[in-house]
Amino acid sequence: MDNSIDDTILDRNQQKMAFERSKRELRRIKSSVSFRIGVHLTTSIRKPWMLLVLPFTFPLLIFRMGLERLGRVELPFADGGEGADDIVPRNCIVLFPTNGVGFGHFTRLYSVAKRLRRDDPLLEIVIFTTMPTLHLPYTDGFVTYHLAGRHKNSQMGASTWNTLVDEMLSLVLDIHKPKEFIFDGAYPYRGMLNSIAGKKWLRKTWVRRGTFRKGSRIPVDSIQHFDLIIHPQDVVE
Repeated sequence: MDNSIDDTILDRNQQKMAFERSKRELRRIKSSVSFRIGVHLTTSIRKPWMLLVLPFTFPLLIFRMGLERLGRVELPFADGGEGADDIVPRNCIVLFPTNGVGFGHFTRLYSVAKRLRRDDPLLEIVIFTTMPTLHLPYTDGFVTYHLAGRHKNSQMGASTWNTLVDEMLSLVLDIHKPKEFIFDGAYPYRGMLNSIAGKKWLRKTWVRRGTFRKGSRIPVDSIQHFDLIIHPQDVVE
């Protein structure tokens, strides 16, 4: 009896993850350049009056997609959809430190992870990172996941790498169902933003130093994905 119940729960979870994966794939297709150009052209064919303004609307569409690539305007279909109402978050937190010039992002969240464990020994702490220093949290007993940085593969474009981030991080969130997600980095990756979008049951925090530099290419819709932005100092009492 217990085995049949476990199998039913496993099948249900697998079906739910497959459904979420299909939604992510649909969002990527609808956001792709080829799909949006195709929709624009077919819509113009179905509505003859739009053919008259096509010489103007088509360049505007190309221009907007260029701005989206630069992070100047919000991407369409970036919303991951409404979070499922039946999801009950677990006593778990997912930390995502990035790798910058040094080890600042990693060491900061690593110290946060140790403090969280000290305050709540029953809290499950998951570290998802592009840093190669996974042996440190792994040795301390933290659940760890690693994704190699995009520049590790010179043949991989930003879009492909962000798809990996979206898929891997979404799977981590679906499995662990954390109550909070904490990102420490200067640049919010599009794949990360897609994976946390629409999850109302998840509290999202961004730890970042300083202010946005003039001419920064941070995506314009980055801030709205987070419930809290923390600016840490070098020394605290």
